[in-house]
Amino acid sequence: MNEFQLTKMDGELYADSREVAEKIERPHYELLKSIRKYCEFLTEGNFPVSEYFVPAEYEDSTGRKLPCNLITKKGCDMIANKLTGRKGALFTAAYVSAFEKMREQLSTQNSLQRFPAKSTSAGEVSSLIKNVRIVMERQDSHPRKIAKQTELLLMHFGIPVIEDFVEPAPWEQMELELAEA
Repeated sequence: MNEFQLTKMDGELYADSREVAEKIERPHYELLKSIRKYCEFLTEGNFPVSEYFVPAEYEDSTGRKLPCNLITKKGCDMIANKLTGRKGALFTAAYVSAFEKMREQLSTQNSLQRFPAKSTSAGEVSSLIKNVRIVMERQDSHPRKIAKQTELLLMHFGIPVIEDFVEPAPWEQMELELAEA
């Protein structure tokens, strides 16, 4: 239940109703029936339905086009508020984590793209990295954090870095070694 796939469309994040039905251990057709009812209530209350649910289609294994819904975070909140107990708690934790993780990733991408690098010399990049490192060291930042920031700066300026530029934490390394054994 921990993993949750989201789709980004027109700048908005959505969960697929088929996956939501699976997560809450409910048949998809029943969830669609509930969503139709929620949409009626939203329309009656003059709430924009598209802020919660967006009708969509998918093709099944036989080639038939069947209905589904793209569900926003607000829509997931609405569904979660109708659930109780273990299923409700697990579903809420999964979708909240997934939406938060995706928003963080998009925020990081957007912040890096927001300030495109002008033509910069290697010396200027080196000086920037040195100054950032000094500031972080004065704040007693962990060396791994300093390395991660250096990696981000290098990537921002289009300078390739090796795959393991930032060494994994010791506990991550132990997990890797256990998995390989």
